[in-house]
Amino acid sequence: MKVITYEQKCSDSNIFFPSYFEYFNKKDKLLFFDIETTGFAPKNTTLYLIGALWFDEDTIKIQQWFNEDGYSEKEILATFDIFSRNFTHLVHFNGLGFDLPYLKQKAELLEVPFVADQNLIQIDIYKEIRSYQKIFGIDNMKQISIEQYLGIKRQDNYSGKELIHMYQKYVAKPDQKTEELLLLHNHDDLLGMPQISKILNYKAFFEALDILTLETKIDEKGMSISFSFDFFASLPNRISLSKDQIYLNGIDTQATLYIPIIQGTLKHYFPDYKNYYYLPDEDMAIHKSVARFVDPDHREKAKKDTCYIKKQDYFIPYFVPNLPKFYKDHCSDKKSYQTLESFQSSDDMIQKEYIKNTLQIFL
Repeated sequence: MKVITYEQKCSDSNIFFPSYFEYFNKKDKLLFFDIETTGFAPKNTTLYLIGALWFDEDTIKIQQWFNEDGYSEKEILATFDIFSRNFTHLVHFNGLGFDLPYLKQKAELLEVPFVADQNLIQIDIYKEIRSYQKIFGIDNMKQISIEQYLGIKRQDNYSGKELIHMYQKYVAKPDQKTEELLLLHNHDDLLGMPQISKILNYKAFFEALDILTLETKIDEKGMSISFSFDFFASLPNRISLSKDQIYLNGIDTQATLYIPIIQGTLKHYFPDYKNYYYLPDEDMAIHKSVARFVDPDHREKAKKDTCYIKKQDYFIPYFVPNLPKFYKDHCSDKKSYQTLESFQSSDDMIQKEYIKNTLQIFL
């Protein structure tokens, strides 16, 4: 087994600890890792490299355990497992889908203890962000595709498949140049991981947004809500999305939602329709405690689709659950509305909740 170490200042490489992890975790306990193998099935392939990256204050440290002779699998597995116990979190890209199951099965085959998959909290960047592919508009969610989306450049130009043949030739006849290329691919994957972690900011934006300020403007057709948010959800690339005439535009720590306003008459439906009567002449429903004063010839038992009161007003789409009143055109409609006035008169917390719930329509 050959051990290779690298060390560089964050300021020299322009690679810094990701804001997402800085907000949610302690950086001195996070270990980024990646493996290189000659295939997918542990029983019939070789584990030839495990690489790890971590941050020590303002320094990036990388260590690689290289199976340079083809016979060091057991040694690099055991060494990495022991090394990983200095950390609390293991960060990887599709590690839950491939790297960790591979290492676990390989350890069982070689009868080597391996507990990194159980002892450390797992953060799989791919798993966390895979459902956001349509937001990014990219063809696939491979690490290199995300790197390209974020404008991250790497020195390595080889695919993992190409490196398999390269490694097999290297074991038969070692040479310095081939070794450097094999190490470089893993090295760039490791360096790319904290950089592509910026993609997790989108997850924070849509799922854990901490809104700092908001400003509302209204014109004849709609309402624009401009808001700022905390750094851990900072958007590395601009997003511009639309759905149901609702528009979202955002970059860095600023975003704007444009909400359509409709003017007209909508209905608020009472859910407990069995406790109401419908008055056909007035086209409205009233509670039975009041309906007992109405002539029986001018009332009828309310049904789901007649148990309503009407309101003429300005409305916006409804996204805050449990508001006292929301409105529909018909009881079976999926779209609901609230009055514009109810939003304008609500407190800061309700308005922030409205923004957060509105963002979910784009997912």
